Amino acid sequence: MICVDLLGVLEAAGALRKARDGDVFVLLDPNVASALLRVLPADEVTFKDLDIRAHHYVLVELLPTETGEPHGEFWQHFWDTPSCSYNERAARPSGEVTTTGDFYSDRQWHSTGRYTQWVPPDGEEKKLVIPLPAPPGIARRLMFFRGPGPPFGDAERDAAVLLQPHIAEALRMQGRRTAQQRLTGRQRELLALVAAGHDNIAIACQLGLSPATVRKHLENAFARLQVDSRTAAVAKICPDVTWR
Repeated sequence: MICVDLLGVLEAAGALRKARDGDVFVLLDPNVASALLRVLPADEVTFKDLDIRAHHYVLVELLPTETGEPHGEFWQHFWDTPSCSYNERAARPSGEVTTTGDFYSDRQWHSTGRYTQWVPPDGEEKKLVIPLPAPPGIARRLMFFRGPGPPFGDAERDAAVLLQPHIAEALRMQGRRTAQQRLTGRQRELLALVAAGHDNIAIACQLGLSPATVRKHLENAFARLQVDSRTAAVAKICPDVTWR
């Protein structure tokens, strides 16, 4: 019988909801990091945005170590290592939580180029990957690493699956909040109606404003967002609409 730490999952979900309204990147909030580690104990935790076309990535370490992977070496092994590239190869938009054991036995993992050429002694032995929604061309994932010791079990995988939508939603909401901070309340209100498909006349009627006033508010919003169209403005304040 698989026993998922449901209390721990609920605590982590609650910490994510609170952190998404803060100024600190949601996964770096101390309460979020500690709650995630209680459910998924690990020696290292990293968040990565991988630009597949440009072969570039942005790395955030939630639980940093003194070891690091040379940028070029990562891409050298990325596609050749199924545990790294599975979701991109399988083209699963929603992402499937995976572990090293899904692809390799210990002996097989130890014979891969990634392991022999990069992993230091007592380094990455087990990995759990939580894929997350991201803009087109970006592979986003939260990864938990362990050195020698027990692998990630089925209960931990199930906990990661339960946490996956909460992590995605926290990132989504914080992304919107960050994008909208440059706007006034009225500008945000108008752009929300634009995003819903209303034209200036409909917005003016709904808010009791003149079409000219609506147009002026939108022009000021465009200037603050450094865009020149309604579509670009909506994409700027709702960056997650392109996430998949």
